[in-house]
Amino acid sequence: MCKNVLVTTALMVMFSSFRVSADIGPERLLLTTQEWFPYQYQEDGVMKGPGVDSVKCVMKEMKQPYQLTMTKWDKAQLMVEVGSQHGFFLASQNAIRDTYAVFSSPIDEQKWSWVFLSDATDVGSEKFKEHVEVAALFGSNKWFWLHKQGYRVERKPRSPDALLELLLNGEVGAILANDAVIGETIKKQGVSYRAISKKRIKSNPLGVYFSRNFVEKYPQFMDSFNSSTKKCMGRGYAAIN
Repeated sequence: MCKNVLVTTALMVMFSSFRVSADIGPERLLLTTQEWFPYQYQEDGVMKGPGVDSVKCVMKEMKQPYQLTMTKWDKAQLMVEVGSQHGFFLASQNAIRDTYAVFSSPIDEQKWSWVFLSDATDVGSEKFKEHVEVAALFGSNKWFWLHKQGYRVERKPRSPDALLELLLNGEVGAILANDAVIGETIKKQGVSYRAISKKRIKSNPLGVYFSRNFVEKYPQFMDSFNSSTKKCMGRGYAAIN
């Protein structure tokens, strides 16, 4: 199935007959995401992965009908900003997203690491920051973070494969990546771990961003969503670590 084709879960119908009050949430919640293996992906036309499982868990707790769409990450965020979707996931929090959306309580977690060729030195140092070009997935929180920290970021890779290839081809000196995602990409491409080194720099919670207009329209929704995440937090994280 094409990545931009709408994917609707069967659970939406199951919940329709006993959903919570319309005052709390919409008749159908519209959420969008990206292909981000192993967190969320499509297999035989079905969306799978711990990220999807975490969202399904929250929706079940809330008895909230929903619809999921998978598309490119920058488009997913834009759709929420312009109001054609209610929210996007899985995401980490940043100031740019905060201007048009509200971040939920965490439902998962990601670890960020520098990934570089094993002969590289001083990765992340001030000298490295000044002279070496780096990269992260375009539109990701890591990409924005690199810019904010003053690193040299010029490339705009839109997939983990493209990101890793920039490093392997010598076009950048290091990439900033999610541990689980880049680990699967290295494995898929058959790259020797002896050629690659990693340096952990931080961990970030992952949640769902809901548009501010949506939150204003349904003021009880966020409290209900965040309360439900307590029963679902960690399911996806445990599945990929």
